[in-house]
Amino acid sequence: MKTPPAAAVSPMQRHSISGPISTSKPLTALSDKRPNYGEIPVQEHLLRTSSTSRPASLPRVPAMESAKTISVSRRSSEEMKRDISAPEGASPASLMAMGTTSPQLSLSSSPTASVTPTTRSRIREERKDPLSALAREYGGSKRNALLKWCQKKTEGYQNIDITNFSSSWNDGLAFCALLHTYLPAHIPYQELNSQDKRRNFTLAFQAAESVGIKSTLDINEMVRTERPDWQSVMLYVTAIYKYFET
Repeated sequence: MKTPPAAAVSPMQRHSISGPISTSKPLTALSDKRPNYGEIPVQEHLLRTSSTSRPASLPRVPAMESAKTISVSRRSSEEMKRDISAPEGASPASLMAMGTTSPQLSLSSSPTASVTPTTRSRIREERKDPLSALAREYGGSKRNALLKWCQKKTEGYQNIDITNFSSSWNDGLAFCALLHTYLPAHIPYQELNSQDKRRNFTLAFQAAESVGIKSTLDINEMVRTERPDWQSVMLYVTAIYKYFET
């Protein structure tokens, strides 16, 4: 037996079957249920704790009190130093004098303070004329003093006998011996002899010129003569003395 097909239901009939649709509530009703935050009680202890949680500020030290403290500490350190360095039995007045006075330099400690005008004039004279100091050392005239100096410098050299400024210098050995005491590398004195006059004079004059002493004597004239001019010889020996001894 066949069942008849169900009849089709229209949309209108569906709506009527499910019942009437509920209407939405007005907005005023929703607003009535909002909480009023102004009515919420605030706990008093939270406000108290928040106000007391800030750290208390430290009291400030006045600037004048700190300055006084620094000055007192400095003064105390200086007094301690004075007490350590002060001798026993020293009075407070002497300690104050020690702190305030400073040592003064003595003018007498200068090396030129004791030089008298007479000494200064003598030094200037010796610079102009070096033989004046030599004359005071050996005594007598400048010529004799220079002669004694030559004898002392050439003491111990063979074939040397200086008694004047003329014939004692005619072979050139006296010049070589005198310069050999200052410039031994320039003059081979052991190889020289009195017969080779030209070589002796040449070696002596070249050695003197090597240090800046210009020759005022002529080699040809010195070789030819037996008695050279004593003033010319003395002038040349004076130049040697002035260069090496002054």
